[in-house]
Amino acid sequence: MSRVAAPSLALAAALIARGTPDVIRDVRARRRRRAADALISMIAQRPRPVARQIATPITDGAVARLTDGDVALIEERLEGDPAILYEMSDAATRKRLLLNFAAAYHVGPVLERTGVIAAMPPEDVHSMARGAVVAGGDFHIADLVFDALAHAGKSVQEGATVLDFGASSGRVLRAVAAGRPDLDCVGCDPNPEAMQWAQEHLQGQRYFVSPLRPPLDLADGSVQMAYAISIWSHFAERPAIEWLAEMHRIIEPGGALVLTTHGFDCLTTLLGRNQVTRHTAAEAARAMLQGRHHFVDVFGEAGDWGVKDTGWGNAYLTLEWLVARTAEQWSLLLDWPGALDQAQDVIVLERR
Repeated sequence: MSRVAAPSLALAAALIARGTPDVIRDVRARRRRRAADALISMIAQRPRPVARQIATPITDGAVARLTDGDVALIEERLEGDPAILYEMSDAATRKRLLLNFAAAYHVGPVLERTGVIAAMPPEDVHSMARGAVVAGGDFHIADLVFDALAHAGKSVQEGATVLDFGASSGRVLRAVAAGRPDLDCVGCDPNPEAMQWAQEHLQGQRYFVSPLRPPLDLADGSVQMAYAISIWSHFAERPAIEWLAEMHRIIEPGGALVLTTHGFDCLTTLLGRNQVTRHTAAEAARAMLQGRHHFVDVFGEAGDWGVKDTGWGNAYLTLEWLVARTAEQWSLLLDWPGALDQAQDVIVLERR
């Protein structure tokens, strides 16, 4: 009997000394910590995403216009780290590097033949990547978008309009324009300085400032394909849903939307890189396991490069969450977990 009574007396003493609410809070806090540790362990034990080998449809479109003499012109400019990187790279990466090094070293004949533009945004203009390896545009991501489309059984017809939704200063769209000069390339972003720079320096493409909430200044069904790189990975739940509806409005029936998201694979990678806190990872994992969207305000009052939006931060969601909110308007064609930088999922939707 004493074995039963002792814990009860101890608990009663604790309740009297500290107050029932404090004890309950302590118990709940311990449970939350144990649950968080279990979630972190689950995420950490997941296999890290493997780098996906993607085709080079956009890169090939530009490289096909090179001559052997053009390649020699570029290669003879290389020295130091660029030369080492080029020598060590695989065939696909070498082709992309050729185009970007042509821009970085202003190899005029090559730029004229390929349509690659050498202009690079200054430090005070937003850009997701800088330096010689992306001087002419991000051909890797452009290839990823069009390779995903091909695997989804989709193609973009000659003369069609494509939209880079969240284009920044045009790092991906400029590559698309070089590889597919037959397309009407349009980009939008809420950052006015980035849009002004892109419009002034990236000839043959169209850029405009997008509002923080729909609608866009585009006609119904005027776009055949839109892509959004690391955009739905930042929307809060309400704008995420609103912008999916807006994409449905502007994309023609049968057209496609390519987007990337933060899912479980992203959490695994970010934890391994120490780029996310254990608390955030646990909260995001818990929300996704429960079928919920998880949003973290990481920009605060300063905004993201001056663009202030309470609905823009870091977002985590599952394919199931997305499908549940798009099934009436979209068909899921492709899901590549962790395909973008071994982190973000690449998803292709077809407009019903």
